[in-house]
Amino acid sequence: MLIKGTDLLDKKVRHAQANEDNIELNGILLNKYDFTLCYLTFEEAVPADPGNDKSFDAVDRSVLNMQAATSGIGSQSTPLSGTGYPVSTKTRIKETYYIPWHEIVSLDEDIVYQGNERQLDEPEECLESTIFKGWTVETIEGDKIGKIHDLILDTIAKKAVALEITEGFWSKLMGEGNKYLPIAGEPHWAEEKWIVEPELKDHLVNTKDEIQPLF
Repeated sequence: MLIKGTDLLDKKVRHAQANEDNIELNGILLNKYDFTLCYLTFEEAVPADPGNDKSFDAVDRSVLNMQAATSGIGSQSTPLSGTGYPVSTKTRIKETYYIPWHEIVSLDEDIVYQGNERQLDEPEECLESTIFKGWTVETIEGDKIGKIHDLILDTIAKKAVALEITEGFWSKLMGEGNKYLPIAGEPHWAEEKWIVEPELKDHLVNTKDEIQPLF
């Protein structure tokens, strides 16, 4: 199945054993060398200090220390002014989780995954699928084909297979609307350009369903 990266990002995520789809996807990671699909990412609120359920603010702690130093004066049933008893005030922070692509079991209405292999460390060999948005696509001769609007993902082959192109002379030459170009050539990171061979212009198509693999 061919799907735009942004369309995949719009889907909800849930575990195969859960009924609720309350997880919002916030990233798609690709291998930076061959553009295979590596991970889906989402954020989840977790306790900042899971081992400490109770806390005081700074004022409470200082006054309670004073109470202890004065043999408990004011520490009967009513606290001294400005103090309070310990309360459960867990601070929550957002953690990013990385779901390996091989754990995805369905991409129908929701993205459904199985297993519990959710790593926290960002994979060094991967990059965000949105990183190329706005880059210029040019031939090695300097002809501008257009700008990258999105990536087209093949969920069966498990990789990015094409660029969605907007603007540019060659793109507009084929009529209105965005065009699609099979992934070939290579990214030039310093210039934020994707450089391709001149003959790749002949592979521009009007819809993602017309995309043909080059190899």
